[in-house]
Amino acid sequence: GTTAAKVYAALQETDRWDGLHVLFSDERCVPPTDEASNYKMAMELFLGRTRATAHRMPGELDPAEGARRYHDEVAEIVAAGPEVAFMGMGADCHVGALYPGSPALDDPNYCAAVQRPDGLSGLTLTPTAMLACASINLVVAGASKAEAVVRAVSGSERPETCPVRLLADHDNVTICLDEPAASRLG
Repeated sequence: GTTAAKVYAALQETDRWDGLHVLFSDERCVPPTDEASNYKMAMELFLGRTRATAHRMPGELDPAEGARRYHDEVAEIVAAGPEVAFMGMGADCHVGALYPGSPALDDPNYCAAVQRPDGLSGLTLTPTAMLACASINLVVAGASKAEAVVRAVSGSERPETCPVRLLADHDNVTICLDEPAASRLG
């Protein structure tokens, strides 16, 4: 997404990527060379300049098969508890490709196939995988997300309608907001 592009630019400023494993929270079901691919954007903006091991979601496969393969690929890493997650949030309160009403919100696997609101199929890490991280950094930018920020921190909605609320049960979440995103907080 748009926030990821901003974060990726900052991440390339460090050279501490040797030995690190990078997982993706979501991907559109497109080949890794497609302009809509999150992997392509990450490789162009920072990962291609590092020695990190990137675990790419296989978006070019049948969605159910891609989800199964990614679950298998990252199972050991997720079970061990990744150290940190950087995630964005959409104006509809989605995280990864967990949109309001998504059946993937209840999926016990680490990766699930989803239907995205834009009509594309997608892959997403599930709450099980996201919540396995030792710390989560939620990065939110833009005035279009100000109302979603209020919903995210209010505590009054359930993850079924406000998926970002699934992070509320995590012990170590940091929310990073720019001024426009924070503009409706009291």
